Amino acid sequence: MTFSGHDPNQEPPANGETRPLAPAGNSEVARSSGTHQAATATHTVASTNVHAAQAPHGPGHMIKNLLVIIVIGVVAYFAYKFVAPMFEKHKPTVDADLSAPMPVKGVTVKKFTLDRIDQLPAEIQAYQDVALYPKVPGFIDWIGIDRGSIVKKGQLLIKMYAPEYLAQKSEADAKVQEANAKLKQSESTLVANEAQLKEAIAQKKADESTYMRLKAASLTPGVVASNDVVLLSQKVQVDEERIHSWERKVDASKAEVNALQENLEAAKRAAENFKDFASYLNITAPFDGYITIRNMHKGSFVGPLGNGAYPEIARIQQLDLLRIIVPVPERDVAGILPGAQVDFTLSSFPNQKFTGSVARIGNYLDRSTRTMPVELNYFNPNYTVFPGAFCKVYWPTRRKEPSLFVPTTSVVTTLVESHVCRIKNDQLEWVTVRKGQNMNQYVEVFSEDLKEGDLITLVASEEMRPETKVAVTMSTQDEETKGPAKRPHYHEPPTN
Repeated sequence: MTFSGHDPNQEPPANGETRPLAPAGNSEVARSSGTHQAATATHTVASTNVHAAQAPHGPGHMIKNLLVIIVIGVVAYFAYKFVAPMFEKHKPTVDADLSAPMPVKGVTVKKFTLDRIDQLPAEIQAYQDVALYPKVPGFIDWIGIDRGSIVKKGQLLIKMYAPEYLAQKSEADAKVQEANAKLKQSESTLVANEAQLKEAIAQKKADESTYMRLKAASLTPGVVASNDVVLLSQKVQVDEERIHSWERKVDASKAEVNALQENLEAAKRAAENFKDFASYLNITAPFDGYITIRNMHKGSFVGPLGNGAYPEIARIQQLDLLRIIVPVPERDVAGILPGAQVDFTLSSFPNQKFTGSVARIGNYLDRSTRTMPVELNYFNPNYTVFPGAFCKVYWPTRRKEPSLFVPTTSVVTTLVESHVCRIKNDQLEWVTVRKGQNMNQYVEVFSEDLKEGDLITLVASEEMRPETKVAVTMSTQDEETKGPAKRPHYHEPPTN
């Protein structure tokens, strides 16, 4: 006996055994797979019945065969109800005609100079900012300033009283006088020793002269006694030794005088430290400015910075000229122009714009933020803007040379590279590019294989494979600049 979908030459399955469905060999089999499964299940049931009829009869075999038939029937039912519709759902559709060209919008690569406005946060600082400390510890005897005072350069601000330094100055003056007295005494001793030396030299010369005459006269027998000649010779030797002694004393006196002169100079230098002591007790304004902080009052004990836990007496700031410190990102530093006019706004003046000029460039990058500090000068004669505030700077980002730009939708960015789809001979080809900065709805691109005027697709995707035939329609200016919806961005030009 044969059944649908079953090979008549194949041996029938054993009692209760089911064989797996054979895989579909072509699309016709796949489209009728649901019917095939149902027929296979019927074949299995019939085979089971045949073998069951051939099996030995008995109550146990009959119950077992009945249960197998029920299970197989349930499986066949669910296969027909659920599996067949799934195959019908996934029927292969008729393939599209691959020879038809893909319609695309085309746009040309443009070249112009990057010029846009970025919003950067900045901090406002006083052009000069000085904390006032005394040069020596002491008490405030008088203070003539308070918070909000406007002062001029050289104006007396604070008077101090320092009794300890007065005592030290008196001690230093006394040491100078003592060193001077010792020097004069030593110089007097030196003069006396030099006089004794001169006297000894004169005595030696006189004795030598007498000795020479007596020695010459002693050559005549009986004129001079020989003993007198010997005595005069020994006296000349004594005079010479006396001269050597006074010479040593003079040298010692000179060394003492030199040492005392050095001591006197050291004492004078120590006293010189107190020469301007009176000026130390008076604190004046270092420049025209504004007193923004006052911490001390009359009678307060104060000291120099770093010598104990002394707070500043007051703080003076120059407010008529301010520094606007802007952290410029690394990628924008090449376009910094000294002297460029830059606008900024403050939250305290939401409807007003202020203008500063680029005055100082840091010429180094902060490693932690990868930014370069650039300072703007802002003249503030009316004290409208205050230091310590944060502002928003509309920073002009420019390039010195023009570069290539394409619409942002024309660049496909993957984990490996970025590329555009260039159209050449009505076929697509991928051109690898390196993305630069954005300007409006365009993005800057760099590539050795891309040049101005090349035709690329307005919208590119990874599905656009190389060598795909395309039918090009040139896009309009509105289509190029429409672009995707933009979200708030750090580099966002101001909107009016």
